[in-house]
Amino acid sequence: MRKQKDFSLVNCIATAMIACFVTVPGHELLHLLTDMIYGSKLLYYSAGAEDATVADWASLSVFDRIMVAGGSASIINALIAMILLIILLKSKTMKPMTRLFLTQLMGAQFVQGIGYFLIGGLFGAGDWGNVYDRISDVPDLVAVLRIILSVLGCGGIMALFFILNHMSYYFIEDKDNKKERLQVAFRLHLVVLIVGFTVGMICSGLSPAMKDGYLNWGVCFLFNVMWIPFFWGFMFTGVMNVFPPKKSRFLYRLPPAPNWVLLALGILLVLVEIFIFGPGIYLG
Repeated sequence: MRKQKDFSLVNCIATAMIACFVTVPGHELLHLLTDMIYGSKLLYYSAGAEDATVADWASLSVFDRIMVAGGSASIINALIAMILLIILLKSKTMKPMTRLFLTQLMGAQFVQGIGYFLIGGLFGAGDWGNVYDRISDVPDLVAVLRIILSVLGCGGIMALFFILNHMSYYFIEDKDNKKERLQVAFRLHLVVLIVGFTVGMICSGLSPAMKDGYLNWGVCFLFNVMWIPFFWGFMFTGVMNVFPPKKSRFLYRLPPAPNWVLLALGILLVLVEIFIFGPGIYLG
């Protein structure tokens, strides 16, 4: 009987592209929806940035200013990631492709959530940098927020290394087989880093915010290096063998049968992200 060819790499690339599309343009969509809820005048929407004009900041409460200035999206990303993590930990009957996609999506949502906490807390950049500007009349709150975000960001990013490592072993039958660990870790985690970072840098460069001088390549790199937990997920599982489970949690291998429809969808979404959402859609 001829052995079935393994196309799991194709499937992992497809799900990584879809997860990154849902997460990155989705992050900016959360900003857009927040602005719509608060009645802001929408200017443009892109994969790298979103902009709107608020008529009267002074009429907004401190909480509302935090949400409108940029805090809402990363908070929602972090909450979505936590929900997905709980689902992944609790479910043992999920189909292989579903677990593969939700694992990558969970990691991506964490990256966009706690990643912005980290750069906002430590560097005062990104969405939370905008927040600090809008609540500068409450300096004590700014100081407290930066401390909280720094702790959550640093702790959360480091925790994600271990979370991704934990998730690898649902697809690893022999935890002592380094070749198997490397293969799973590369396909499950490192592929997401490659897709997310590459597409993110391209879209950042095409963004209206780059043309307007709001962004520069250094800031874009800082934003996109947030994908680094996927590198450490790969390293922890495939190379360093950090905390392998005492009892097997293997459920199934990464799906080996190629899903060409899923790959086509992933490619289509990446092209939309780069060529449509990259340069942006001007709304007003």
